[in-house]
Formats: sequence, structure tokens, C-alpha cells
Amino acid sequence: MTPRSLGPFIPLSDGVHPSALIGPAVALGPGCEVGPFCHFEGRVTAGQANRFATGVAIGGPPMDTKYQGEDTEVRIGSGNTFFEYATVQRATGSGNATVIGDRNYVMAYVHVAHNCRVGSDCVIANGAQLAGHVEVGDGANIGGLAGVHQFRRIGTLAMVGACSYVNKDIPPFMLAAGNPCRARGLNAVGLQRAGIEAPALALLRRAYRTIYRGSLNLAQALSTIEQELLPQSESGRGREQLQELVHFIRSSARGIELRSGPQQEEES
Repeated sequence: MTPRSLGPFIPLSDGVHPSALIGPAVALGPGCEVGPFCHFEGRVTAGQANRFATGVAIGGPPMDTKYQGEDTEVRIGSGNTFFEYATVQRATGSGNATVIGDRNYVMAYVHVAHNCRVGSDCVIANGAQLAGHVEVGDGANIGGLAGVHQFRRIGTLAMVGACSYVNKDIPPFMLAAGNPCRARGLNAVGLQRAGIEAPALALLRRAYRTIYRGSLNLAQALSTIEQELLPQSESGRGREQLQELVHFIRSSARGIELRSGPQQEEES
């Protein structure tokens, strides 16, 4: 295969270090800061007030043997921080995009592969690796050195512990950790920090126990949540979270993580 040219690069001045390389199809919004030796290539759009520390690489070709140079892109929202040497690849498949939302905190050496979709207000700690087509919900927290298998999903306000290997979908609001990963309980601290009220937390704890601690199979557990817990909920007091949890599990194409370990939500 003949190597493809990366094309010409032009230095910018306002907020961009002179050693950074910015491709001609890159659009950075006002207030962005680009540190030394950053590398932006391909078609990249970033919103306002993003910070890219030393050596961040955005928009590189996907590590996908099917990629043949088709037109794809990276779309980044506003208010994100990318620490040293984080990498984000553009998508594979004509017209597709790798998408990152707003106010995310992406630490050093994180890799976000092609076609990933990361929501907003997420924390991805040092060295975490997201394979292709991974989806991360709003407010999720991924620990350092965690590895997420391709096509897997991590739900809203879920937390994945450091050094974990994720090869199944992690449902919203759950705390998971281990190699292989196991559900450990409810992400109670993350939920409280996100402003989830006590009645909603109590219902989510019961939903967790119904799925992971009872004697029901998954279909029976979901039916129990719908028939017994949802009627007890009210708008803003657990209903939305229970509905999201059930929908996430029912829509899982690759299966959710059903392995479980010692219950920890009481201590968290």
C-alpha cells in the first residue's frame, strides 16, 4: 500500500504554540489553547475553550485495516481538557465521525480510537485505552490504565476502576472493576456528586440488587424493575434513571456485564 501524504501544515498564532502542526482542514473555536508539539490532521472541528497540552494528537488515521482514506472526521465540543500525549483518531467509513462532547477531562496518554462517541462531563484517567466504536455516556469515569474492548458501551454516570478490562457493556450508574471486569455495586459517590437525590439512589440500589443479587435471570429482573420499582418512582426522583437503566440493558447488542463481585456501594 502506498503511504498517503498528510498534506501541508500551517502554524497558527492565537493560543497555539508555534511548534504545533495544524492541518488545513482543522477548525478550532475561540479560546482554544494548543500546547507544544501538538499535531492536528485530517478534518477536525473543535468548539470553544478547549485545552490541548503538550504532544496531543488529534485526527490521525484510524488504526483499522479497512480504512482506505475515505473522508471522515473528529468532532470535539467545548471546554474539554486533553493532557499530555492523549490521542484521538478520526473515524473509519465514509461520512463517519469520532465524537467527543463538552467539558471532558482526558488525562495523559489516553487513546480514543476511531468511531468512538464520548459524551459530556466524563473523566478518562491516565493511560486508559478506548478501542474502536466504544460509546461512553455522560458523566462516566474511566480509571487509569483501563482497557475497553471495541464496540462496548459504558453508561451514564458509570465508573470503571483502574486497570480494568471491559469486554461487556457497563450499565448506567454502576461501579465496575477488575480483570475481567465485574459489577461491584452502585456508583453512589458519582451519583451524589451529580445531584441525584436520595429517593432515586434508593431505587437504583434496589435495581442493582434485583439484577445482580437476586435469583432472577436478566429478563425477569428487568420485568421486576418495570413492574415493581418504576411505579414507585416519580419524575426527578428515580423514574428517568430507572428508565435509562432498563433501556440501556434492553438495547445492548453485545451483552451487559453480568459478572459481579463483592458488593461495595454501601462503602462508596
